[in-house]
Amino acid sequence: MHSRGCVALEKNNIMIKKRLFGSVGVAAVVLLSSARYDNVDQVYETQIRSIDGTEEINGRKFWADSVAGKMLIINFWASYDATSRINNFDLVALAEEYRDRSFYNGDGLEVISISLDRYKSPLRQAILTDGTSEFHHICDYKGLDSELASSFDVNSPVNMLIDADGKVVARDFKVSQLRSTLQMLANNE
Repeated sequence: MHSRGCVALEKNNIMIKKRLFGSVGVAAVVLLSSARYDNVDQVYETQIRSIDGTEEINGRKFWADSVAGKMLIINFWASYDATSRINNFDLVALAEEYRDRSFYNGDGLEVISISLDRYKSPLRQAILTDGTSEFHHICDYKGLDSELASSFDVNSPVNMLIDADGKVVARDFKVSQLRSTLQMLANNE
């Protein structure tokens, strides 16, 4: 009986430690994001709103209100960039894993994919091949001279993770960095 009580007490201590480290992790992410990305603190209200009403590649209009309250990954990529293409497969898996999750600040995950391409045909083919059709795809077909990219202060492929308040909580091309941040911010269900 005594050993069962010790095991239960140890499990309880482990749960408390996990919650404490999770809270510390969330606080660290919030502090680091606000310190590191002060100039893009309100991405949702500025840049996301600036693409409101933009036509997506599939002909639908993108409405910022459709993604309000969600965690967002803004994926800047190009169909001709091999690393971007590999990254797309990782993003698909990440989007499927976290699409319906609740987070510290936001419910659900959406991907807005902004292409740095100049030509429609290879872009459309890459979307089909990479399986990213469920993403919101936007392109102004101006390549690296894209006004969309410059409005986000981007000049090469990169991913930005934005919380429901419009704060950048991670910025990296590697999906692994986004995944670890999402894991820290995900509410344990």
